[in-house]
Amino acid sequence: MSELGQVLQRAREEKGITLDDIQRITKIQRRYLEAIERGHFHVLPGHFYARAFIKSYAEAVGLDPNHILNHFQSDLPAQPPTEQVERLRRRRVASANNPLQAGRWVTKTLLVLFIALIIGVIYFAVVNNNGGQLTQPMPGGTVNPGAEIVTPGTGGGAATSPIAQQPKPPSITTPNPETGTNPPENVTETPQATITFESQQGSMYNYSLQGGEKITVYLKVKDETSWFGISEGKGKTYVEQGTLKKDQEKTIELGKSAYIRLGKPTVVELKVNGVLVDTSKMKSMPSNLTMKIKEAVTQ
Repeated sequence: MSELGQVLQRAREEKGITLDDIQRITKIQRRYLEAIERGHFHVLPGHFYARAFIKSYAEAVGLDPNHILNHFQSDLPAQPPTEQVERLRRRRVASANNPLQAGRWVTKTLLVLFIALIIGVIYFAVVNNNGGQLTQPMPGGTVNPGAEIVTPGTGGGAATSPIAQQPKPPSITTPNPETGTNPPENVTETPQATITFESQQGSMYNYSLQGGEKITVYLKVKDETSWFGISEGKGKTYVEQGTLKKDQEKTIELGKSAYIRLGKPTVVELKVNGVLVDTSKMKSMPSNLTMKIKEAVTQ
């Protein structure tokens, strides 16, 4: 069984649907669906249909089809050389039969390059013109920044002093009405929770959390779609599960532990008790996270 087939089968089983359900959704014969899960792509009717069937299967189980095809490119059946030669031959014949279209393409390309050249020349001229003006004396007796002012000194001499920098506006603080004193200028907030990475085993990432008596999980999909499932612990029934689309959000409150399963972690913004958890390097699909509140040690 290929890794691609394992990912698709695992996603199907997590959603609790059978191959017959996938067949009804995608209209693909069951024997082709079984071949995809087992990695027997030679059974599928050609390279084009193999990619189309895999894409439809991924959509049916809530996975991103484009990401699946790109990530498992090496598992997909190679395009037959005869098919590539046939496509190339058709393109050559089409170009030979329609020289007018080829000529139009060349004309459009030259026109775009000419316009880009004109824009570049104008931009270069404007930049050089502005740069030259910066070195010229300012009208009205003012002097360019960085120059020196000559002031008369005592005894007929002359002294030079650099132009003073323009002072920054003073900061304004509001007095405390009770004490009459000004509050401190810089106030830093202490984070409500601290998350520590503990260990990793394959696609499982383990974290400990300090601060708070319960766990609040926030999910937001930044791009494309992703399936998710959240429970109180691994092996327990999901409290929430489903598929989030782009810009959709979900907030779930749990007890002292959490088990988070993300179908496509790299596109999910994950926060636990308001603290952002970096999922950009979690390449496994799906990836799993455990969160446990760590009791404070009393002295």
